[in-house]
Amino acid sequence: MAIILLLGSCAGAPTGRTTALQEAADEGDIRVIEELISEDSDVDSRDKEGRTALHHAAISGNILITAALLNAGASPDIQDKSGRVPLHYAVLSCNPDLTAMLLAADANPFIADKNDETPLDMAVESGCEEVEQTINSSL
Repeated sequence: MAIILLLGSCAGAPTGRTTALQEAADEGDIRVIEELISEDSDVDSRDKEGRTALHHAAISGNILITAALLNAGASPDIQDKSGRVPLHYAVLSCNPDLTAMLLAADANPFIADKNDETPLDMAVESGCEEVEQTINSSL
């Protein structure tokens, strides 16, 4: 029933600060993500922070939802208001699997945020060696 109510308000339409797709990414609800994708929701729609559902999935570290969004054509290189792309958030969470998935989808590890930091810079600074190695091996 909740899925029907969520979808009934125009798939992907803003519901406050986020879209239904972004909320489902935050909640880790793959069924809702798949349903919204099948309804042709805009996978690259942005919230008030400029984040897409892919940003939300990367922030929460959800590989399954990240894969579904990438398979639906989500762009891995959209910058939010802070200039960060989903790869920045994968690095911040020290998640080598998520980092590798985004890199395999052609995420650019050289995009700098507003602090002039790239995902690689963040990996080096955080001491997350496995993520740093993942990025370096993709270059």
